[in-house]
Amino acid sequence: MDEKKYRFSNNKFNVQTWGEFNSIKTNKLIFIFGAGYGADFYFQNHSDDIVGIIDNDESKHGHRIDFFVDEISLKRCKEKKVLDVSVLKQYKNDNLVILIANLNAAEQIAEQLDSLGISNYYSLLAMEAIKRKSIVLAKDQIVNHCLLTECTDEIESNKLIFYSTGGYFGHGKYIAEQLLKQRRNLDIVWVVTDLKIEVPKGIRLVYWKNKRKYIHEMRTAKIWVHDDMVPLYIQKQSEQIYVQVKHWSSITLKTFGFDFTTFRKDNVEIEMCRHNSKMMDYIITGSKFDTDTCRSGFGFKGEIVQAGSSRSDVLFNETKYRQKVKKHYGLDDNKKILLYAPTFRYKLGGSNIREPYETNIDYELIIEKLVNKFSDEWCVLLRLHPLVSHASKSITLLDYVIDASDYSDSQELVAAADIMITDYSSIMFEPAYVRKPVFLFAPDRKEYINGERKLLIDYDTLPFSIAESNEELTNHIENFNREEYVIKVDEFMEKYGVHEDGHASERSAKFILDLIDGTRS
Repeated sequence: MDEKKYRFSNNKFNVQTWGEFNSIKTNKLIFIFGAGYGADFYFQNHSDDIVGIIDNDESKHGHRIDFFVDEISLKRCKEKKVLDVSVLKQYKNDNLVILIANLNAAEQIAEQLDSLGISNYYSLLAMEAIKRKSIVLAKDQIVNHCLLTECTDEIESNKLIFYSTGGYFGHGKYIAEQLLKQRRNLDIVWVVTDLKIEVPKGIRLVYWKNKRKYIHEMRTAKIWVHDDMVPLYIQKQSEQIYVQVKHWSSITLKTFGFDFTTFRKDNVEIEMCRHNSKMMDYIITGSKFDTDTCRSGFGFKGEIVQAGSSRSDVLFNETKYRQKVKKHYGLDDNKKILLYAPTFRYKLGGSNIREPYETNIDYELIIEKLVNKFSDEWCVLLRLHPLVSHASKSITLLDYVIDASDYSDSQELVAAADIMITDYSSIMFEPAYVRKPVFLFAPDRKEYINGERKLLIDYDTLPFSIAESNEELTNHIENFNREEYVIKVDEFMEKYGVHEDGHASERSAKFILDLIDGTRS
């Protein structure tokens, strides 16, 4: 027996057993430390009643425990909401036993408990590791136990489950809100990765790390509406309907799906594409070009519904969202907004690791040119791609540059902005739907196009001016001619079959309601 497979640096964990834990917990107050997979595993395999669940993640505090673990916890816990560790200060050590259910930081939590004078603690992972003689096998068993459970619940005909890259935005947001306007008896479930998300009344949340609950919701929803890939461990039943809405608008610049993953030779992603391609029943697109590229990128031969870009509907309600964004950031009504939205880059040598790219854009020079060209006062909203938005916190910004990377819905920012600067992000097309000026700043143009990501459209044929330096960029701003720009954009949109009108979400919602009602031919 190889002891290295299940030994911990905390020697206390190397001798703990379930037998010892079951013996010492008698007549003691039990707390679980860690609201996640470990706690869920414990509730499914043990019958004890406990006082509550503690977690160090402040974003979990105050949320109902069944948001993170199986709802059986509500019957077995005295406290129904996730607690802060400070709750332990009101108890004596001799009266307590703490089960550390966190699978990644058990030893750090042990040190934390020691500092509080609490010595009666046990690690769920350690006891399972000793039982199975392997930490790896123990962790796999704990995390994946819910995947082995057979689903006996029936599919609910009025239930829809949405996923929009972990947040509440994108096409799904606007489709769901249209559904709420048109039908009150729908059970709309939204999969989230961020606990701070707020959604309208009529939409309920499921936390993606609560695998048991997430899988249950997926298995019992009649309609899936996703803008990203469904995980490999989720299988669709024949009576369910999978509607893919993708996470770009009616036209995208970059390859995706099979066209992208084969370029990067990413076998895991290729398998994910195959898994989803087999399950998809419909794709909602926004243009002829979008339809053609989705057939290729998703390897899809089924029915495509060309309804338009639901997430772009907000662009046709500019006043509402301009007021909302300015109020959010405390901006004066007369302030003009430049939205700068660069995309991410893949880390050199990394298979699927994204990182922000520092373009060294000269905000001061650009603002000077904007004032000279368009007059008025200007500010900049910096919007990093959601996959690397955390990096914005480490960027030193000028007073008139506002970090908008954590703003929940990028389309609202586009609606509020007067001008956009981007590089290779397909968000570039959305301001152009309502003929707002767009400028491209691409200092690494050759490197990106040749080695980073294949493009679906020749970069030089885009209707936007392209700059590889700050000097070029400011010259383009200075020489901007609106009439010429609108003509170029009109011709481009006509060429690619893009005709946005602000009513795409209504058409998409009607299509989904027809699926629910069984009237779709």
